Amino acid sequence: MPGARLPRHLLAAGLAAAALLGTAACAAPATTASPAPAATATASRAPSPAPSNSGPANQQQLDAAADAVSHLAGSYQDAFTGLAVDTANGRLTVYRKPGTGFDGALSRLALGVPVDLQDAPRSISDLASTRGRVEALRGHTTGYSIRSIGDGSVVSFTQGVVEVGVTGDLATAKRDLGQRFGDHVAVSATEPVVG
Repeated sequence: MPGARLPRHLLAAGLAAAALLGTAACAAPATTASPAPAATATASRAPSPAPSNSGPANQQQLDAAADAVSHLAGSYQDAFTGLAVDTANGRLTVYRKPGTGFDGALSRLALGVPVDLQDAPRSISDLASTRGRVEALRGHTTGYSIRSIGDGSVVSFTQGVVEVGVTGDLATAKRDLGQRFGDHVAVSATEPVVG
């Protein structure tokens, strides 16, 4: 999405996912390889930095609207999928599973900025569940190694997939992870970690 501020986008996805991963942490340890920062959906967030002359005129409104949607998402993790802030056009894009109470709750927020709703096949809780299962395979694969796991991108939101980056035999990784997770993952080659 041109002009999207990915840090806000990733933060919104990270907030919802972190609450689920925190719950799942009691069952099995998980490490995070996603670019999304870890935080809880109910934790208070630091105020947005003071506006600068380089942002759009309604930057504070966009930030406040994104914060409000992120807060609401904590109560709708089975519907909400993710959030993107389009600073160039002064809009939010909210990805969610349609046909849930989330749309009504979202419409009752006085956001003051345009909101585009985009259908998503899976919620953030669905993605977090798959992510946790993939994470458990790290170090336990043959012929390939899992190097990155992400679920905070527009691709993840629109396709309902966890993106898995691997090194080694890509064909084996696609076959193995495809058998385990079906269309819940998108597997691609990534650069090996050096150092």
